[in-house]
Amino acid sequence: MTVAAPLSVDGRFIVDAEGQRVRLAGVNWFGAHSDFGVAPGLDRVHRGALAETIARLGFNSVRLAFSLWMLRQTTAVPDRYLAANADLRGRTPLQVFDACVEALTAAGLIVIPNCHLLDRGWCCSNDDTNGLWFNDSWSPGQFAHGWRTIAARYKTNPLVAAMDIKNEPRQATVGGRVLKPSWGDGGEADFAAMYAATGDAIHEIDPDVLIICDGLSYAADLTGVAAHPVALNRPRKIVYGMHDYPWFHPAGQDRRGYLTQMDTNGGYLLREGIAPIWLSEFGVDPGKEAVQEWLDRVLTWLAQTEASWCWWGLNPIHVQSTVPATGRPAFTWGDRAGESILATDWTTVAHPAFLERLQVIMRHR
Repeated sequence: MTVAAPLSVDGRFIVDAEGQRVRLAGVNWFGAHSDFGVAPGLDRVHRGALAETIARLGFNSVRLAFSLWMLRQTTAVPDRYLAANADLRGRTPLQVFDACVEALTAAGLIVIPNCHLLDRGWCCSNDDTNGLWFNDSWSPGQFAHGWRTIAARYKTNPLVAAMDIKNEPRQATVGGRVLKPSWGDGGEADFAAMYAATGDAIHEIDPDVLIICDGLSYAADLTGVAAHPVALNRPRKIVYGMHDYPWFHPAGQDRRGYLTQMDTNGGYLLREGIAPIWLSEFGVDPGKEAVQEWLDRVLTWLAQTEASWCWWGLNPIHVQSTVPATGRPAFTWGDRAGESILATDWTTVAHPAFLERLQVIMRHR
């Protein structure tokens, strides 16, 4: 069922144009931020069929990552990466991104563009120089311009209903100095101030979209919001983003400790009715025994809090990805992505029993 856009915020909930609650239950289709600026799968399946598969499985939204580098490319995507979408041959990475957005929203899916990186490549690490919204290659002005570009391109598509401003805030070396992100202190790396300025700039072009603001420490820390909530000129449009992975938690942590940590780091915003939370990344290979305890806990937390969420990821494979600034290879094209929803045929489900567990939390109570 297509959501009635635009979306707004009512206390701890996201609501549609009719005031009905909406729980984002999505999947990350990643890759357009990587070395070639294009998400995988377009060589195997038509984008329209892929969008219909995502919707048929019960998801209502897709987080679609990009890089500032991708937005500026004028060279066409190599034909071999578009073999099942011949009509896209000769298109630039951004034009291919446009076509994917159009296909996803035509299937009734909400699309949430995410600025995953400034440079192209794989995210994230403390030495990739991409933890802030600027670095030695990209200025704050270029970051703002990138978001104005995205807002202008999709302002007539109501199902492009939110903008995820910056992935996993973390330290970055800029001008030879290590800068650590802050929240509400007015400093040069103040993410709360950047989110407000960027959100207001986006709303000058498209006043309807939600503005999603990731927490600090790789999107794991929203404690600063209590004293310094992001304030936009347009009210009821802020959603806060969190990520969670097993390595975000200390070894030996029990269930109670896990739930306490999640509440302290951001869940309190839901408990106190302050703002919605979107767990925009969480994902592991659900077939591995070692991660079952964490999976049980994160799914319990989502069930208890009714937070919105987005599984990482859709893709059965990785694309070629290099860690920015370091030159380290992260993945080559075709490397298996074990956390995928889809099997390598891009049509069937990789882990049917686990998908059933996700489907349980796709709707609010």
